[in-house]
Amino acid sequence: MSTPGETPVTPPPTGPGETAAGGRGTTEERVLRSTFASYAIQLARLGINFGAKLALARLVLPEGHGVYELALRIVTLASAVRDLGLPYQLVRDRRKPYGTVLAFTAGTGALLTLLLIAIAPLCGGLNPDLPLVLRVFAVWVLLDGLAVVPRAFYERELTIGKLIGPEIWRGLVIGVVAVGLAALGWGVWSFVVADLAGAAVLAAYSWVKAWHKIPLAVDFELLPDLVRRSFLLFLIWMTLQLVTYIDVYIIEWFRDASTVGLYARTYGIAFLVATLVYPRAFFPTLMEYLPDRARFVEFFRLSTVQLLGCQVVASYFLFFNPEKTIRILLGADWAAAAPILRVIAFIPFFDQFTMLGGEMLKAEHRDRSWLWIEVLNLVSLVGFGILLTARFGAVGMGAANYLLAGNLLMLREVGRVFGTRLRRLLADLAQLYLIPLPFFLLAAWLLPAASWSRFAASLAAAALAAGALVLRYWKSFHGFFRGPAGPPAAEPTAPA
Repeated sequence: MSTPGETPVTPPPTGPGETAAGGRGTTEERVLRSTFASYAIQLARLGINFGAKLALARLVLPEGHGVYELALRIVTLASAVRDLGLPYQLVRDRRKPYGTVLAFTAGTGALLTLLLIAIAPLCGGLNPDLPLVLRVFAVWVLLDGLAVVPRAFYERELTIGKLIGPEIWRGLVIGVVAVGLAALGWGVWSFVVADLAGAAVLAAYSWVKAWHKIPLAVDFELLPDLVRRSFLLFLIWMTLQLVTYIDVYIIEWFRDASTVGLYARTYGIAFLVATLVYPRAFFPTLMEYLPDRARFVEFFRLSTVQLLGCQVVASYFLFFNPEKTIRILLGADWAAAAPILRVIAFIPFFDQFTMLGGEMLKAEHRDRSWLWIEVLNLVSLVGFGILLTARFGAVGMGAANYLLAGNLLMLREVGRVFGTRLRRLLADLAQLYLIPLPFFLLAAWLLPAASWSRFAASLAAAALAAGALVLRYWKSFHGFFRGPAGPPAAEPTAPA
């Protein structure tokens, strides 16, 4: 079960050493608190959604999942249009125009909801069930927009722990409603109603916690300047959404909604660990370290190590055990998804620089470079996707994700920031790829494919590989989060 609007909105923190509540603390202390809070949120949501996904895969046929995914992509893109990049502009705007952004997103959310309801019949060419589903699902664009500002406020202040309650309750509501309605035979509607209920709960609960804490003065005279400053961020966000979501429409064009469902659910499994361990406080922390080049670069390196290390272990496990993983998570009826999972298992760790590099470019105000990278990725994905999907189906679409030209440009941008330190980062990447590999190769060599014995041995291999990586990098993380030995450097990280 996917949830719209998963990508976090991450405005910048307050001044050094401050928290939203007025407390004091070093940047490292606040980063750790926010990081652990974000992991608590993501782990709780994962635990809640895990049981729901097991049930929904057995209660709703792949075709229902496919129709839902087609509608989900449309409302998510509409939410990007709703915001016009303004929540991200809150990252940089010292005026803190929360009230102005709230008024704008609420108004555009209402207008786009009405527009989607009106144009929904035009989507009938993709799938005959899609127009009616989209007419109802369109309300999510409005509801989700109401939660943008309080979410941004807590992330900006590096007090993400305040979002644990709202996020957990949203997950609970979505899981209970979706499974309950699916058990009653509601099919695709169980997803739609659950997402609407979850969005309403998140918005209401977030505002209950944030009320009287966020300045809500509305000044529409600021809007032209805000939109001008956020326009490139809006284009980047739209392009990024297309890169993320356009694959299901290519598959639908050449195949059917059932194949879309198989692909979408498999893609979610491949990115499950990356979603769980993504450092949600990454961007606000980069903003904190802008005056200190050495710690800016080192934090980027350690975040890459942390994210990639977890994902590499997961990807090796999925690659060597797709059949049993699909059987456990989705059920025997989804066996056709196993070849797809084997092909796309490594996509997340081929995408590391794009995942974190975009936030780095945003922190340095290099929006135009990030936009060109995403445009190149989109063109590559569509071109190779059409070519390979026409011949190989969903497996071909998965393979097209490895051929994104923009990722090469992102590597160059990361090299520009790291300078002579890039060799150390590349050495880290090589170690992260190679250290876990012998454990999994041994399990695969000793035990037959698609067997429970290999599955069990791969679990042991994953534990050993994770332990080896922790031993390798523990000192680096411990040393960094003890704090700097002296005053921060004054060298700026980027031109204004």
